[in-house]
Amino acid sequence: MRSWSYLTNSAVKQCLRRGQHCPSCGCAKSSVVDRKWLVTALRRCADCSLLFRAPTTTKEENQSFYQQDYQEGFTTQLPSDRELAALLQAGFAGHERDYTVYLDVLQALAIPPAARLLDFGCSWGYGSHQLSQAGYTVDACEISRPRADFARDKLGVNVRELATLPDRTYDVFFSAHVIEHVPSVREMIDLGLRLLRPNGLLVAFTPNQSEARRARVPQLWHRQWGFVHPQLLDERFLDRLPHPSVFGSTSPYALDQIRSWKGVGKQMGAMDGDELLLVIRKEAS
Repeated sequence: MRSWSYLTNSAVKQCLRRGQHCPSCGCAKSSVVDRKWLVTALRRCADCSLLFRAPTTTKEENQSFYQQDYQEGFTTQLPSDRELAALLQAGFAGHERDYTVYLDVLQALAIPPAARLLDFGCSWGYGSHQLSQAGYTVDACEISRPRADFARDKLGVNVRELATLPDRTYDVFFSAHVIEHVPSVREMIDLGLRLLRPNGLLVAFTPNQSEARRARVPQLWHRQWGFVHPQLLDERFLDRLPHPSVFGSTSPYALDQIRSWKGVGKQMGAMDGDELLLVIRKEAS
């Protein structure tokens, strides 16, 4: 039912010539990179180089979907008390939402355990819990009320309303597979930088949509974009960001290269892995 509604809505928007502007920078010019079902296309913005699905989704449509309809397996399915107890006892070790790789990246970035971190898009709190267990002082935000309540009530996560967060508060603005879902990538990056203290780090993990990965797994690359993933990031977009940044993909992550980044300029790692890492440093001025 959701697919038919999405395709019908896309067809109507195509007929009315709506939803063709870049959702991040608003540019009206773009080129088609891939197509699905005749009425949807993956386009590259001529200005910021973002890959985005057209027709685009409004903020209201995005809010409604993630509040009511979004289902993504373990990411969104709330575990039973018995399942949760087993996960906590194992420390999520070996599970698909084991954050060991992410914690290794944070350590490579020399982020001290006492750092204050915002987990943006925490779902039901599995990541926030592991980040807290690693010693970080964690606040979290989540658009879905049921998942936010679960994180707060079952895992003790300090879930906060976004509007209540003061500027220049956090050492790390962290997100894992969130930036590809938001209405505007630029607005999310701007939000993260606003909430960070000077020299703080925005650390985002997201599906990798690079040409190197497309050549390696073309069918998976094609399936990755659509209604659930309205935009995807690659090196062409990241290289145009006007911020000091480091990025690369899992092959696995080049921790030594991450350690060597001094927070100045851009540094790119291998781009053929399935997951992409983006780190942006907020400048001191």
